[in-house]
Amino acid sequence: MIKDLLINSSIFSFIRNDELDSVRKMEKEFIDSWARKNPEISDKAWLHKELTIHLPEETPERIKEYTDEIVSTVQINAEKRQSLDNAISQGRSKEDWFAKEVGSATKDFGQVKTCEYLKDLDSAMDTSNENLYNSILTDNAVVNKNQNLDGFIAEQYHAETFNLNAKASGSQYRAEVLVPEGAYGKNSVDIVIKDSNGKIVSRYQSKYCKDPKATLEAFEKGDYRGQQKLVPADQVSEIKNSTKATDVIEAPDGTKSNPITKKKVKEMQEKAQTDSWEKMDWNEYQIKNVAKGIAKKAGHAALLGAAVSSTISVFKKVWNGEKIETSKVVQDAIKNGADTGIKVAASGALTTCVRRGMIKGLAKNTPVGVLATIADTGIESAKTLFKVAKGELTLKEGMNKIEQVAVSNTASLIAAGKGAAIGAKVGACLGPIGAAAGGVIGATVGSMIGSEVAKKAVKVVQDVREKVNEGIKKAKSYVKDKAEKVIGKVWDFVFG
Repeated sequence: MIKDLLINSSIFSFIRNDELDSVRKMEKEFIDSWARKNPEISDKAWLHKELTIHLPEETPERIKEYTDEIVSTVQINAEKRQSLDNAISQGRSKEDWFAKEVGSATKDFGQVKTCEYLKDLDSAMDTSNENLYNSILTDNAVVNKNQNLDGFIAEQYHAETFNLNAKASGSQYRAEVLVPEGAYGKNSVDIVIKDSNGKIVSRYQSKYCKDPKATLEAFEKGDYRGQQKLVPADQVSEIKNSTKATDVIEAPDGTKSNPITKKKVKEMQEKAQTDSWEKMDWNEYQIKNVAKGIAKKAGHAALLGAAVSSTISVFKKVWNGEKIETSKVVQDAIKNGADTGIKVAASGALTTCVRRGMIKGLAKNTPVGVLATIADTGIESAKTLFKVAKGELTLKEGMNKIEQVAVSNTASLIAAGKGAAIGAKVGACLGPIGAAAGGVIGATVGSMIGSEVAKKAVKVVQDVREKVNEGIKKAKSYVKDKAEKVIGKVWDFVFG
């Protein structure tokens, strides 16, 4: 299915052509009305009046709520976009910027709710808890009373926190504690890190003794060549004076486990042996890794959205020579970047379409902020494609810019969301239906610049599709690889 979805652009089977046409007509109606309004009337006051006319079944209170949310969303999206642009101009990566934004937005409700919308991490957490708990059990399924149980807990803790962070950040690497069938062999390896093909890339020997001196003596009693020395976080600085050691396990791509002290792991042992074992919670995730994983997924969605957006009816009609009339007010606003009012109008149009049930794939109660972000993303992406068409940006620069828009708008959704609801909002905005709706909105606005530039933009998006298709062909298997892995390979091919 992923092959058909990407190569044949069947993403638009999620929204029928008549639905796309309805969005285009409603958008044009709203934008034309905005262009004719008295300049002294604010965008907010104008939108409130238009929504009252187009959604007569809604209460005045609800119309005010829609108006406020659309205007504030457009404003927040612009602020986040400018913030990301500033960060990138200062040499920061979009992932680091995003991590800081997520941390700031979720500081009041903690990492638990921050991560809830990444539902696939639930299973990873369950598996990790099971593995970690199993590490303290004997073959008879009772808690091991060995006084050195903390050493086994430390090994499993490093492996499981590494795997959680790897899962969150999209790393291919996984850690594994090596447990022998019988007795442990002399100088045997404790922990290994493997790549996606199962090849061991790192080996670790773990020693969690009572103090740095005892830990060093334990290493001196064996031959651990080819293994890195893993020690407690509260001993590593002193031990480093005598031998090379680390308090985390680390993959070639920088993914790490969480450090843990001798004191902490001893406390875990004591709780286990007194029947008060505590599971790891969401705080074991490193929020920065989680955020980087989210940013990468947003980038993937942007790539696919841009790759298929040329198939919508508006660009087809422009390509066939249909002239789209628009006012100089609209053209100047788009060209000069003073397009807040146009985004407000487009958001109002999409809200009207969804509340009327004109787009079957989007629930009537889809949050208005999500709809405004869909419209904003579509318009910004179209503007970028037109810059590529005019030679102001290269294709790669344009795609990176579209990716940045998706990342900054995702940050906006997270800032405005609460807990698990964030996931649904991001999914609606960056998913196939959101991409299609945003595409038709962006193309409609873009076409108002002029037919000649629009024709060139069609060619640009076709080039993007060809590049994506070529990347897909480079992916080794559509059967064995999950969709996310295939998209990742395409992303790496296009931007690698």
